[in-house]
Amino acid sequence: MIKEFFEMKRWGLFVGTACSFFSPMTWTWLSLVAAIAAFILVALGFVYWGFAGFLISALMDEIDGKVARVTYRATYLGGFTDGTIDRFVDFLMILCFFFLELPEWGMDIKLMLFILLFATLLPPFIVAYANHRRAVPDPTEKVIWRFAFRIEYVVLFLAALFFQPIQSDISLVLLYIALVLNWATVIQSMILTFIKAKNYDQRNEKASREFHDSLKDVGH
Repeated sequence: MIKEFFEMKRWGLFVGTACSFFSPMTWTWLSLVAAIAAFILVALGFVYWGFAGFLISALMDEIDGKVARVTYRATYLGGFTDGTIDRFVDFLMILCFFFLELPEWGMDIKLMLFILLFATLLPPFIVAYANHRRAVPDPTEKVIWRFAFRIEYVVLFLAALFFQPIQSDISLVLLYIALVLNWATVIQSMILTFIKAKNYDQRNEKASREFHDSLKDVGH
């Protein structure tokens, strides 16, 4: 009975129904509000309150999609907004570590965090841009699969934030794990894009026609 209740589809139905008092888009924007509040709290030195805020933001990010599917209000604009807000929240999560005391292991900590930020934001861009440019048509983001999706590195960031006040060395280890995992995902996404692109026609005849038509206009 317990196993049946916690089966993912049933859990999604329960959460989506229980939280349908707000629209999916409202939950999405609330996740950003919670993340902004969390960042401010961390910057002011209230790390655990900030941790709670980011945790709430992550939970809201799970809720919006479930509400959208359960209430038949899933939209392309909603998906775009959700993905864009996720990038803002990821940015705020990493940015808060610039305000915290962390040990340095060989690399300047601010440089490491900047590289981590880039590696965190890039994989979703690679997948979305490959689809947008039709190099790899992948609207469901399943053709170019990744080592780390958002859930993996968000858990690592939350754990790093939780341990920072009590054991900053553990916090730094978790951030380095996220760094390696996210860069592995960047490389993997790029390699898979080139591999999968071979399965699709890459000729952009429209661009060629537009170029030659422009030459004709210049000739006139």
